[in-house]
Amino acid sequence: MIKADHKHWARLIFDPYIKNQLKKSFCNFYLVNEPPIIDDQKSLIITPNHISWWDGFFIDFINKNIFNRKFYIMMLEHQLKRYWFFNKLGAYSIAPDKSISIKETIKYTASVVTDSNNVAIIYPQGEIETFNSKSVNLKRGLKLFINSIENNLVVLPVGFKLQFYEEKLPEVICRFGQPIEGQTIKEDYNIYEKEFLNNLGLLEECSFERKFTKDLFDKK
Repeated sequence: MIKADHKHWARLIFDPYIKNQLKKSFCNFYLVNEPPIIDDQKSLIITPNHISWWDGFFIDFINKNIFNRKFYIMMLEHQLKRYWFFNKLGAYSIAPDKSISIKETIKYTASVVTDSNNVAIIYPQGEIETFNSKSVNLKRGLKLFINSIENNLVVLPVGFKLQFYEEKLPEVICRFGQPIEGQTIKEDYNIYEKEFLNNLGLLEECSFERKFTKDLFDKK
């Protein structure tokens, strides 16, 4: 597998560039609800939905503006080889068709989140799907990662939706689900799945009703 290789120079290049690209490509970056307070002594895995090529940039922007932990994001190995620069920002690889790679990535993820200064991003859908709060294909691979991590873990579902209103550019709309203790998920994975889907349903409702608490593009 390919491990993350964070470089300070890469962040100096990337952060202003992607902030500019987000503002050029989207009208606003709305939060539907206030972000949950996560104990800074807890290990953290964030599990966003996967709706577009932009998703990694969305969750990186959320982390930078809210959680501010060292960023690790899992990518398919063939994609990471192609987009090698992301490795310098915290991307690491998985090859789902290779059992050895899966075991290595599980072990690596566990070592990453052992340090509560870090956050690991895992997409439970495994691939991009059109936003639909009622028919989401959640794979069970996430359970393997959670089972490999000792207690003191929190898993946070996060939902994103792209929505056009009156403006030329679409809006990015984000909603935070309820944080779930890793031990709870180990005992009953269905609890996690229900919360992931419930969060998307509430996100859809709020995007329809235009109920937002904050625009991160207005953050000073």
